[in-house]
Amino acid sequence: MLVRMVCVVLVLAFCGSVLGRDPEQMSRWVEQAKVRAVKMRGLSFLQDVPVETMTRAQIEAEILEVVERDMPPEWRVRVDRGYKAFGLVPMDSDVINDMIRLVVSQAGGFYDPVAKHVILPDDLEEFMGQMVGEMVAGAPGFMDPMMRNILTHEFTHALQDQHHDLSGIMDVGMDDDDVQLAITALVEGDATLIGTGAMMNDAGDLTNLLRQDPTAMAAMMGAGGGMLGAEANAMPAILKETLIFPYVHGYILVTKMVQEGGFERVDRAFADPPLSSEQLLYPQKYLGEVRDEPVEVTLPEFDVLGAGWSLVGRNTLGEFQTRILLGNTPDAIAAAQGWGGDRYAVYEHDDGRLGVVWVSVWDDAGEAKQFFEEIAYHEGKRFEGEASRARYREAGGVSFAVVGTEQDTSHVSLVGDMVVLARGFGPGLAGELDTLAREGSTRRVKTWADIRAKQAKPELVAP
Repeated sequence: MLVRMVCVVLVLAFCGSVLGRDPEQMSRWVEQAKVRAVKMRGLSFLQDVPVETMTRAQIEAEILEVVERDMPPEWRVRVDRGYKAFGLVPMDSDVINDMIRLVVSQAGGFYDPVAKHVILPDDLEEFMGQMVGEMVAGAPGFMDPMMRNILTHEFTHALQDQHHDLSGIMDVGMDDDDVQLAITALVEGDATLIGTGAMMNDAGDLTNLLRQDPTAMAAMMGAGGGMLGAEANAMPAILKETLIFPYVHGYILVTKMVQEGGFERVDRAFADPPLSSEQLLYPQKYLGEVRDEPVEVTLPEFDVLGAGWSLVGRNTLGEFQTRILLGNTPDAIAAAQGWGGDRYAVYEHDDGRLGVVWVSVWDDAGEAKQFFEEIAYHEGKRFEGEASRARYREAGGVSFAVVGTEQDTSHVSLVGDMVVLARGFGPGLAGELDTLAREGSTRRVKTWADIRAKQAKPELVAP
């Protein structure tokens, strides 16, 4: 999750602004936004937050520098190969650079929790013209609410950082994309609520906004959030949808928290955040009296891969990215519902081939069966002719579906509430890996305390 490195405000969140040619006007906007953020969020600044302007090329270079400095090479490889092993991005793509370019191209502003400053792209006037049209963007007074939005959003990130240590909370779960997505949604949802409220009301009064159904408001944000530019729109769905998710679903979750318990409830969430995209898709699974925590699946070591294969890393997809994997259609959404937890391991062969072993657990056997059928159908679409037709069988209480060729097989199994996929290996090896994963995986409830313990002891995080 690249968004976690810098807290950004995107076009879809009604954001965008012009960089005022009048320095005095910009100074007024900045100071008013600081006052408004303090009033609305109920937190005070512990230190000043500078505002700087950069070209988008400079911003892209700065983010890349942060990645190279703070993100271990194995993390970058794991993200890249993980998406490729599932077929979510083209094999010849550069996932990390694509993520950075996408974030930079769509953002109206940034807060850097390392440098502790807000960054505004210097092309915002042109940016707004592309988004809403030159005539609308140039209308007198149009930019005032836009600047209230973007600056108040970013100063909310600064307040979060000063009171809740953004770097500390967003650096956890380096081997768990689903945890990272959930935490990012808390951070961005908080700032999106404040920024949207500031845009809609000059005095920063959230009363009317909080009376609205947050799901309907978030749908409006998403509906207006198409990517700006042909290159961005051509990006793989996994990159675009994962970028948008924290703003839309984070807004819903945080608004519900404020409606029920004020911003004190949000502050408590920073000490005990949501841990899965499922909890964002269905907020009561996080906010309800009995929280539906995700299951942490642990994979066994596989010693049967033979020469040429090496472990790249392990990660978690979560319910939201599982939806995208399946195509994000109504059938895909229904099949991903009932997700309980998952874990996958990616392997790379010396010849460049990628294989993945993925174990998922579901709320009950019925949900697991529905997913088993959908993932078998999905895997069949990778192939043509006879190779695309799933061969089903039952043995020892286990259901199997196999599609593919002698060089590239998808081997799927179902037993109880567990589904296993071994993908990208030959049929014999895929079947053996399936069996080992099914029989050797363990599970327990995922907790924030355990995640923080891994952060404190990085050696606990598997490669």
